[in-house]
Amino acid sequence: METAESPSELIRQANSAFVSEDYAEAAELYTKAIQIDDSKPEYYVNRAHALQKLERHTESKSDAQKAIDLNPADPKAYLRKGIACFHLQQYEEAYEAFLASSTHGGNDAGIRQWLTWAEEKLLKSKKTPVAVKHDWYQTESHVCVTVLAKNLSPDSVSIEFAPSTMMMKAKLPDGTDYELNLNLSFPIVPDQSSYTVMKTKVEIKMKKCDGIRWSSLEGQAPANVKQIPVAIPESSTQPPVYPSSSAKKKDWDKIESEIKKEEAEEKPEGEAALNQLFQKIYCDGSDEIRRAMNKSFQESGGTVLSTNWNEVAKEKVSVKPPDGVEFKKWDE
Repeated sequence: METAESPSELIRQANSAFVSEDYAEAAELYTKAIQIDDSKPEYYVNRAHALQKLERHTESKSDAQKAIDLNPADPKAYLRKGIACFHLQQYEEAYEAFLASSTHGGNDAGIRQWLTWAEEKLLKSKKTPVAVKHDWYQTESHVCVTVLAKNLSPDSVSIEFAPSTMMMKAKLPDGTDYELNLNLSFPIVPDQSSYTVMKTKVEIKMKKCDGIRWSSLEGQAPANVKQIPVAIPESSTQPPVYPSSSAKKKDWDKIESEIKKEEAEEKPEGEAALNQLFQKIYCDGSDEIRRAMNKSFQESGGTVLSTNWNEVAKEKVSVKPPDGVEFKKWDE
């Protein structure tokens, strides 16, 4: 017969508290059992599980690693370590732990799902940064730099003007940082320089100190630079063409229209593509299909989406969360 403070009795009480979703009490009882006997890897695995429910992932990872040290062939210990690492955004270590759990006989379906999620996070974190191009042109009074970066938030862009430099910093939509630092060929007037963040680009206008033609945007200014002659304006239906560093003239209105056309033709990917497919099925489907989709989605808490009214109409649709995820009501 076990005494009230024996490890096995404490584990029994802890397991009961865990099933009752009293995870704090369960973690405390597992701790008492470990203080009496710290040689059992399953004690650490159980406490790691309770700590994950309490979102104490760093402590959970430590317990899982202790269990692995005690039993390097325990698939549950590797699973707990992988889940803790995943929540700590340590995706490479999480992937390796899930792989080890599978190798040592872990649940195939659940481990495969966790492996897929970890692999997706790794691919996203290692995504090649988008190359951002810039070009420039000039008028009699200004030098203009165009940075071709799409969908920037105005709050994520900052530009500092100095008499001989311009520094731009921005946060790109994929989360990467972008910087453009220019050592200008000629001085500018910082107080009369400005920039505008548009949907497809950032337009930077720098006021020239002197009305001279810049032969280059950056570098040391050449000697004996002539002023730009003032021409008498003529009426014309064509847009003005400004001097540029490029040998080939650029039609900036055409470039902008092409960028907008590319945006319109972009096909959604991932979750956006899936949502688009569901919207099409809903719009094109019959009344029964729409009723089935509404009923299944609402009753299952968003975890089931069915188009079969004959099946859905029979009974309430139950919640079916993905593997490795536990459904709880919002007020629990």
